[in-house]
Amino acid sequence: MPDIALLGLILAAIIIGYLFGRRDQYRRSQQQGKGLSRDYFLGLNYLLNEQTDEAIETFIKVLDVNNDTVDTYLALGSLFCRRGEVDKSIRLHQDLLARPSLTFEQSLRVQLALAKDYFSAGLYDRAESILVDVSRQNHEYRDDALQNLLNVYERERDWSSAVEVAEQLRRSLGERYAVHLAHYYCELGEVKLRDNNRVSARQAIRQAFSRDKDSVRASLLLGQMEFEEGNYKEAVKALQRVSRQNSDFISLSIPMLELAYERLDGRRALAAYLSRCLNDKPSSAVILAMTRMLLRDDGNEKAIEFLTEQLEIHPTLKGLNVLLDLQISFQEEEAGSELDIIRRLSEKMLESKSVYRCEGCGFSGRRMHWQCPSCHSWQTIKPVQGIEGE
Repeated sequence: MPDIALLGLILAAIIIGYLFGRRDQYRRSQQQGKGLSRDYFLGLNYLLNEQTDEAIETFIKVLDVNNDTVDTYLALGSLFCRRGEVDKSIRLHQDLLARPSLTFEQSLRVQLALAKDYFSAGLYDRAESILVDVSRQNHEYRDDALQNLLNVYERERDWSSAVEVAEQLRRSLGERYAVHLAHYYCELGEVKLRDNNRVSARQAIRQAFSRDKDSVRASLLLGQMEFEEGNYKEAVKALQRVSRQNSDFISLSIPMLELAYERLDGRRALAAYLSRCLNDKPSSAVILAMTRMLLRDDGNEKAIEFLTEQLEIHPTLKGLNVLLDLQISFQEEEAGSELDIIRRLSEKMLESKSVYRCEGCGFSGRRMHWQCPSCHSWQTIKPVQGIEGE
């Protein structure tokens, strides 16, 4: 439905609600039935002439707020937000809050709506102030206020405050916030690592695992820490855990895992692990890691043979590019030149493709995000599968 038609319906609902709210008063007193104010009829005139904004301004000014109209006013504010007119929604909700006729429950609802307006406008401190106040005032709207407060802290990257709020929600709503908490602790761990506070970073990682034992991000972070500290066996242990937690993310663990095994001189152990991964869930990351091992240990021809066989079963652009590189280095100069043209074309194709995609909203890009920049969901972005991905 077009916005202008929807606005008209909302305004009509406000007027009808107003009239129902006044009906009993009219019955009791003919004095009040003499007519509505001049502004009321001016508002009707604006509406009939499709001057929607002017009509809204007029009705907000002259119509009472009662049980029959408050929901419609809130719907109107929501419509303003969807249209990107947050300033109008803010003004509407501020005007509503100034009405002495609001009940306590209605006031809380309007405050929540105003906090969402402030959040949409990027006024996070104002949104936070209202939401903290509402969460302390009323149990019925507490969880709603806390959920919106969590959005504020995420946007501000205030991970300590996010942990406090998510723990409250976890106690009241159950384990649905466990994944959120694991990521908040990982965020805190990364901050501590950047500050070279490795003890606190380890504590944060332990907290992440305590909230979500299958936290891939915590395993990767722990593997990175162990590797940097020279604990290569522990790094391998942490990184191999990823394949059991969520095999979609194996590609994120392979590069550091190869380095850790190299420091341990553990090529046979790495080969055995990669073979298991290949049997469980083939991916270009695993196939190309095995190709690199064969190239290093058995030479170009064996690597080409293995990769060709795998691409027939599990074709990917990444694998094709590596195969072309190997063929170019193995062929005569003239043949290599022809292959090089194909290689450049396939590389351009690959460069235009997204590497990661959100399963929730479809956002895609070439960089991994643990929280989707578009829909703000946690751990819904994964490596792209299929011929263009893994």
